[in-house]
Amino acid sequence: MSGSTPPPRSDVKGLRHAPKVNQPFIPDTTPARRSHIHHGLTSPQPSASPHQVNTNPAANPQSSQFVVDSWEGRDHRQLPMSTKEVPTPGNQPLVFRPSKRPRQLDYHDPYFPLSYLEVPRTDHIYKRAHYGLQSGIPDEVDFALYHLVQISNQRWDKFKFEGFPLLAETLMQKALDITQLCTGVKWEFQYDPRKPIDRVNVLNSLHGTRDILDKISKIPVNLADDGLETDEFNHQLRNIKEATLVLRNMVLLRENAYYVSRYAKGLLRDFLVIIINAPNQPRLNEIKNDALDIAEEVTKFLRTDPEDPLWISLVKCLDSTDRAHVVRALWALTHFGTELDDADANRAMDSLTKPTLQQMYYLTLLDLDKDLLSGALDFWYQYTLSQDNIETLMDIVNFPIVFVPRMVALLTYEARPTKKETVLQEEKVAPPPTDIPRVSPELLEKLMELSEPQRSSQWLRCCFIEDAECEITQIALWQAYQSRFADPRVNGGGVLPAAEFIKNVSNTFTNAQAQVINGPGTATKFIIKGIRPLETAHTFEGFPYCYCRWADNSKPSKMCQRAFTSPTDLRNHVFGDHMNLEPTETPGQYKLDPAETPIHTCQWDNCVRFRASNASANTSTVAGHVAAHLPEDRPADAQPALAKRVVLQERIVRKWYYMDTPINEKAEPFGVAYKAALVLRNIARGLPARTTSQYGGLTWKKACFTSQRPKIVEVWDRNRALRKELTELIMVIEKEDDY
Repeated sequence: MSGSTPPPRSDVKGLRHAPKVNQPFIPDTTPARRSHIHHGLTSPQPSASPHQVNTNPAANPQSSQFVVDSWEGRDHRQLPMSTKEVPTPGNQPLVFRPSKRPRQLDYHDPYFPLSYLEVPRTDHIYKRAHYGLQSGIPDEVDFALYHLVQISNQRWDKFKFEGFPLLAETLMQKALDITQLCTGVKWEFQYDPRKPIDRVNVLNSLHGTRDILDKISKIPVNLADDGLETDEFNHQLRNIKEATLVLRNMVLLRENAYYVSRYAKGLLRDFLVIIINAPNQPRLNEIKNDALDIAEEVTKFLRTDPEDPLWISLVKCLDSTDRAHVVRALWALTHFGTELDDADANRAMDSLTKPTLQQMYYLTLLDLDKDLLSGALDFWYQYTLSQDNIETLMDIVNFPIVFVPRMVALLTYEARPTKKETVLQEEKVAPPPTDIPRVSPELLEKLMELSEPQRSSQWLRCCFIEDAECEITQIALWQAYQSRFADPRVNGGGVLPAAEFIKNVSNTFTNAQAQVINGPGTATKFIIKGIRPLETAHTFEGFPYCYCRWADNSKPSKMCQRAFTSPTDLRNHVFGDHMNLEPTETPGQYKLDPAETPIHTCQWDNCVRFRASNASANTSTVAGHVAAHLPEDRPADAQPALAKRVVLQERIVRKWYYMDTPINEKAEPFGVAYKAALVLRNIARGLPARTTSQYGGLTWKKACFTSQRPKIVEVWDRNRALRKELTELIMVIEKEDDY
């Protein structure tokens, strides 16, 4: 290869030719050789003609005799291009369709979404969590509690204890690790009644441990109150909270509450007592609240007595400074045995002390705390069911002066004023005028100063008003407009065409609508719905014109009919032009000196007094009489009033005002007022028949209800929600005593 530059070529054989318009471009797919010498040559491109072949070996890149300087920059053979089909959303949409296959499940992921819990029965998440909790392996327990919380929260209505044996017991045993966390002592669970349970950390899980409060008092608490926690402590506390929360969520289902209170009642009682009596620290409040929620649901199916540790623990919660504890304890105490047929299921009410009963009365004074007030009334309803309890309460609380008046006052708690109306007579108004008011010369002069369509709009406002119950025919409206403003000297009359005028009516009155009514047969009626004529035309400001109705024999109509924009102008016209009174220096005042001869008459609208045959010389008397016919003067700042039709018959309505207390969707009463009525009924039934010297020898029933009976009757009259209960109360009050 020489380094000399080859001579320039004189022909154009080596240049590329532009392909024909209809000739496709076929690229060269042959692998290109690389050379260590670069002269800035471009990559090979297809030649202009697919049939042109170069036989020069030195110019052929595929030849062993190829010389770079002699290469002409064109391909010497055409090879078919090999292509490969690639799937795209356009040619293969099924390949790119979103797959509906379930996501690969990873139950060990603590953040595994609950929406993927629909798994095959061979790997059921319910059983997986159940067995993991029973295994005691820390990782399995964490996994089980985490998912049980989600399941019990979202699918509690289908998650039942009866399908998972020992699940309730395992959860309660896990929650009882709180004692080990606070004292270092771990509870042991004994189900064999033949074995001794004399050790302090052994519980009779079969029937319940009656001396559990003594055992708790013997175990010293070594948990610091500084709020500092280690990772291990925090992990154990979280497991305890989750186990308690799962139990709380599950017993909200009635079947679960009944199951655990029947088949695990011994361990359940001990579990609730231990949790409720846990140390008073803020980090344990959540666990206590969940335990009290559990107690509220399960005590419905449990019996109790004065020595019941659970009853004693719940009564102790009433002294708590935490409102949530007091509310939940009240609900749990009042629910004992309510779902059992045994009347003696709750025999612990008799054991309540005087301070506790006084505190329960104080709770009824908390009008602003609906939950505490409602819970206290639930307690008083249960307590007053027994006559012995009522007699005990009479020695603690002053019944006639304190307790009964407070219950009567609560009969209107949350009452809302309501009104009931009964229409005795419907209102009747005068029919709309049939004639369109005439346009006085004074009004016509002002209207003619306007151009269309402002003139027609202003005329409509002066002569019509919106009224949804009235209508007028389009032809009558158009003829009235044309007769007042059409000028025969002007081409087209100088008025709007009929179609534009009717359209302008709707533009002037927003509620007016042009309608077509098909009458009987082939009759068709075109009307404007929503307007009516006024009695008299109005000014531009909206005040009615004041027409003079003085008899004038010089006119064909024998009536003056002059129109004035204000009552003052009409008065000046009548006194000055018709009665010929002389004005004084004060505007609007006239000289009322008696006339020498009887010349003063009243000719206002055919008045029968002071006629021409009965004229009077007393100017003051006649002027006062005529002034009675004239409208009163308007104040300077008066606003135009809405022109209403005359009422021919007033609407008579009888109204009843009530103060109704809440009722549910079945129209049944509920709430504080309803409970107060039930407590009063229990008291009226249970009061002893003996007399009391403290209240003048009256019976207890008279002493309690004589002064309160008018108030009860008033509430009965105004509160329709409690009429049934208050009727029973009044009947009990009057059963033996005639008031």
